[in-house]
Amino acid sequence: MQRKKYFFFIFVIITFILMTYQSKKGRLLHIDFINSILDSSFEITEDLIDAVTKPFKTMMLRDEENRLLQQQVRKLLMEKERGQEALIENRRLRELLKLRESRKNYIVSARVIARGIDHPKNILILDRGLKDGVKKDMTAMTPKGLAGKILDVSDSYSRLMLLTDINFSAAVRQQETRTEGIISGTGTGKCILKYIPYEEEIKNGDTLITSGLDSLFPPGIPVGYVSKVHDKKDGGYFRQIEVVPFQDDTGIEEVLIVR
Repeated sequence: MQRKKYFFFIFVIITFILMTYQSKKGRLLHIDFINSILDSSFEITEDLIDAVTKPFKTMMLRDEENRLLQQQVRKLLMEKERGQEALIENRRLRELLKLRESRKNYIVSARVIARGIDHPKNILILDRGLKDGVKKDMTAMTPKGLAGKILDVSDSYSRLMLLTDINFSAAVRQQETRTEGIISGTGTGKCILKYIPYEEEIKNGDTLITSGLDSLFPPGIPVGYVSKVHDKKDGGYFRQIEVVPFQDDTGIEEVLIVR
């Protein structure tokens, strides 16, 4: 547009000069011929402008198309993630339902809604409470195994102490040899198995289940597996044994609460 103004300005000047010259010296060139030359110049200029600006217009159009395509890709990825999350949740709930059907002492299933403000790594807040039949010291489990016990309860909520909490303990036994001991939390992702004499046979990979001898946890719930056995005697009567729970603390989203 700016170039058109320049050419128009030049055209006016040239026309004025020619008219002045013609009035003094006579007709120099026919005005139609001059107009033809100027029209051709305008056309050539327009073609040049189009030739220069067309690649930029094409690039801008491609950038806009790319932006729209990226938006569509992001939208599809979000829909895929939502679908994947729904599949995982459905699979998890089906496993929980299967566990519920196998437990005659079932009370209610509960969803984890928050972490506790104290011992945040080992206390979970559940969306079930007294009005749902939940009571203190009830057992919480998942399809993988023991999760912990109910620490305290309000009308609509309850707090779950995980088995990795340092204040947690439960009577357990080795599944094959039936060797009995006490499992306690360490405040980390592992537990320790206590009161196993050196003469008792126990090794890495052994499965531990609740024994029910503490009159707190129902017997037969999977707890974890032995990850390390310290055979070196340190003057004590019992072995030092580390245990990894079957249920990872960070993976708990729903639990089954049983008597």
